Order: sequence, then structure tokens, then C-alpha cells
Amino acid sequence: MSSKAKRRSITQTHERIAQLGWEPTYHEPVPRYPTRYHIPAKSKDPMKQIMREYLPMELEKDDRVYGGHDAAVRAGMTDKTEERWTEILKPFLTVTNYAEIGAGRCMSMLIDAIPSNELRNGYHVQYVDEVRHTGMQMSLGRWYAKNVPDPSGWNQMMKAMPRDIFTLGGMNFANHFMVGDPIQCAFALQVVAETAFTNVAFVALPDVAARNGDFTLPTTYLSVQSDEARHISNGYATLLTVLQDDRNIPFIERDLQQAWWINHAFLDVFTAVVMEYFSRDRSDDESFLDKWDRWIRDDWYRAYVVKLGRLGLEMDPHIFDRARERIVKGLHHKVAMLAFATWPMHFWKFDGMDERDFEWFESKYPGWYDEYGFFWEAYRELDDPAEASLLLSGLLPEAPPFCWTCTMPSVIDEDMCHRVVDDRTRFYCSKECRWIDESNPGRYVGDRNYFDRFHGMDLADVVTGLEFVRPDGETLMGQPHLREDKKWTLTDLRKVAMTIESPNINMAKAMGLPDGDHSTAFKAGINTATGRNGGPGPVKVEALDIPLPLTLD
Repeated sequence: MSSKAKRRSITQTHERIAQLGWEPTYHEPVPRYPTRYHIPAKSKDPMKQIMREYLPMELEKDDRVYGGHDAAVRAGMTDKTEERWTEILKPFLTVTNYAEIGAGRCMSMLIDAIPSNELRNGYHVQYVDEVRHTGMQMSLGRWYAKNVPDPSGWNQMMKAMPRDIFTLGGMNFANHFMVGDPIQCAFALQVVAETAFTNVAFVALPDVAARNGDFTLPTTYLSVQSDEARHISNGYATLLTVLQDDRNIPFIERDLQQAWWINHAFLDVFTAVVMEYFSRDRSDDESFLDKWDRWIRDDWYRAYVVKLGRLGLEMDPHIFDRARERIVKGLHHKVAMLAFATWPMHFWKFDGMDERDFEWFESKYPGWYDEYGFFWEAYRELDDPAEASLLLSGLLPEAPPFCWTCTMPSVIDEDMCHRVVDDRTRFYCSKECRWIDESNPGRYVGDRNYFDRFHGMDLADVVTGLEFVRPDGETLMGQPHLREDKKWTLTDLRKVAMTIESPNINMAKAMGLPDGDHSTAFKAGINTATGRNGGPGPVKVEALDIPLPLTLD
């Protein structure tokens, strides 16, 4: 008679894992990623993650994802998917994949900064998750490149990341996962991005993909999202750990608000434009604002952040209300116009809005056509190179400056503000972005204004330098339409003879402010990054004590 070996409980196994770590006694450890936070000796991992349970589950999930990719080829999925949709996935995969890389690096920082072996185990499991997600998304990008009708642009991805206006904004947003104080990075990643925004980007957006005939992206991204419960748990555990020391409360309140804003400033715009302006299907009853209210306001802010008050955190609702206010004011609609107008400077194709799109937008955002319809009518009229005209020629000289902190355009006039640093003007899209820059001195430096580096150059030369040209060396990757004929070339751009101007340089000059060109300063080494985070600090720090402004000065 045989007997089965008794299975050790997950709790016992997890307790055993936590005992396996040790602190070296043969030298004094030097933190590679120091934190200003005061870290308690004890902490708990509420998920009790162990590899014995994790690996078989993830192996089965991977089999389903990659099996789904193979099945999609046999089913001819790309022939059934709207091309308007597959084009925007080129920057979407680029940004989300970079974010996964940043998330993995954040785990390395946390493992170094937090001595708890129990939490380190949870961070290790999340690190493996992020490596898997990176591989899955790159494989998906390769799948699209091999199977979509127009693969041009899929070979760019990480190469294009710092070269494209809007993937650069994604790079800046995701850098908050791995640049700065490790706990600050954890809040930006785990407590805000993964707990709030993945609901929209990795759940609601795959629904839009399926409506457009794309079932490959949902197969991949919903598998990614199924891991977020562990990551959310890690963020909550990190938050509870630092909350044990009351000296950390001012840091938490400030860093959590700033983490929220930097996620909102990019993700709300990017995700909304992807979902609403690149969907051919108009059967969705919800607008982006509807989804935002359901997934972020109700399920995250009201059900999570507000309840942190019971733990001693006083989170002023002002900054959260301000984010929604900006969406209501048309933030993503205004940025969408700039995105479409700058089509030659991107590595994907655009498809202008038609009457069905107009009707849908008007039903979801009453008054939309009166405010934005003129642009979309003009866009359709100028998509033929025979017209030898670009909307950008008239738009760029009057375009708003780009924000120094979030790198997105300052499209809401009444929110735009500025300050002078090192005899150069920095513009901001909002008082919140100005506050973030002021209270993190030395963090936002370098050649941050996209158009500064191209000021005075011919557009054709800029596109050539960006390498956003197809293999024939003449046809542009970006196009203002999806037609096979009448594609724009470098020759067509030269006929337009458009000179790129930097809105930041122009605005500073028009307002009589110091030079707004930061590219020359960067080349001269004037505003390069220096310094480290420093160790555990006092509660009172001059830069940290700058209050969130409630009104513009």
C-alpha cells in the first residue's frame, strides 16, 4: 500500500523561503539604489508567491498565447482586421513593451532598496513576469510584421522610441518606473500604472481590438493583465511597508500624487487616441471618458486611494479631479489633431475621420464637430500629394509649446505656464507638471523639447534623419491615408518646402522670455543630469515642501 507524500502548505513554504536570505557580515553593504524613505525591518507579502505554483501556471498561459498566434495565422486574422487599427499598434506595442522593460528594472531597484526577503521574493516573481511580458509583446510585434498587409514600421519599435514625438512621450512616462527613488518608482509603476491604468490599456483596449477584428492582441494582453493581480499586491505591500514609519507619510502623499499625474499626462491621452481615433468599428457604447470613470475613477480612486485615509494618508482630491477636468475639456481630442497633422514624422499610417466617425464622436462628446470638425474636413482634402500642401505648415507656427515635464503639448491654453531655469524658459502643460519639476530638482534635464533639435530644418531632411522612410529610400513610412496609391514621398515633401519650427522657441521669443531652445544647451553640457537619490532623509526638505498649487499664479 503506497502513500502519497504530504504536500507542504503554501504558507509554510513561503515562510521557509523568507528564512533563506541573509545579510552579509564580511562588509558594509552600500545601497546601489538609495531611497529617502525610512524602511522598517518587517513587512509582509500578502500574495505569498512561490515559484512552485507560479511556473506551471505561466507555462500553460504561454502555451495558450503562442498557440493563439499560430491559430490566428491559419484563420487569416490579419485579412479580417481593420488596417486603421493595426497601424496604431506599431507605436502602442513600442510604448507598452518599453514600459515592461522599465517595470523589470524597477524590481531590481526594489530588491536592492528593501531588505525584506519576503517582499524580495514577490519582486522576483514580478521580475520574471516582466521578462515574459517583454518577450510576448515582442513576439506579437514580429507576428504582425510577418502577417499584416503593410509591415513597414514594425522594424522600428525601440529604434523609433526616442525619435517619434509621441513614443518619446511614452519613453518619458515609463522612465518614471526606473529613474529616481526606488519607492517613488514603485508608486508610479505598481500603485498607479498597474493598479489603475492597465484596466483601461490592457482590458478595455483589447475589447476595442476585438471589435476591429483583431483577436491576437487580446490573446496576448489579457494574458499580461492576468499577472497584474500579483503586481498590484506588490504595490500594496510596498505602500504598507513604508507606512509603518510616520516619517514617510509626507513622502508618500507627495510621491503618490505625482505618480498619478505623470501617468495621467501621457496614458490618458495616448490610450484615448488609440481607442477612439484608430477604431473603425463604432459599435462601442462607451466613450473613453465613460471607461475612465468606470475603471479609474470608481474602481481605483474611489475604491482604493480614498480609503487610504484610514491608514493616515491625507490625499487631497484636487489633483485627481483635475485630471478628469482636462479630459472633459478635450485634452485627447486636441492632441489627436497634432498627431494627425504631424503624420510625416511618424512610422505608421493614419486614416482620416469620415461621416460615421463624426456621428459617433458627436454622440459621445456633444459639440465635438463644431469644435474639431473643421480640422478633419481639411485633413481629408489634403491627403493627396498632388495638393502639395500640409496642414502642419499652417498649424506648427501657431502650435502650443511642449511640456518640459511630461513632454506632451500644452493644448489647454488656460493651464499653460512657464518658469526660467539656467537662463532658459521651460514651458508646462499644467501647474501640476510645473510642481513636479520644481520639487524634483535635477530630474528633468537634457534635450527634452522634441522640435528644438529640428528648428530651421526642412521637413524632408528631418524625416530622412529620423529614418522613417521605406526600403525604396523615397516613400515615407507615415502616410495620411491607407490607400495603396498616391503615397507621399520625400520628393513630395520637398515640393511643400516646409521648414520645421519649435513651438517652444517661438513662444519664448513671442513672450519676450529667455531662450526656449534646450537642444543647444544640451549639446553644450549645460543641463545634463548629475547626482544620486541620497539616503534616508529628514521629513523637511526644501524641494519636497513645495505645495501643490491649486491655481495658476
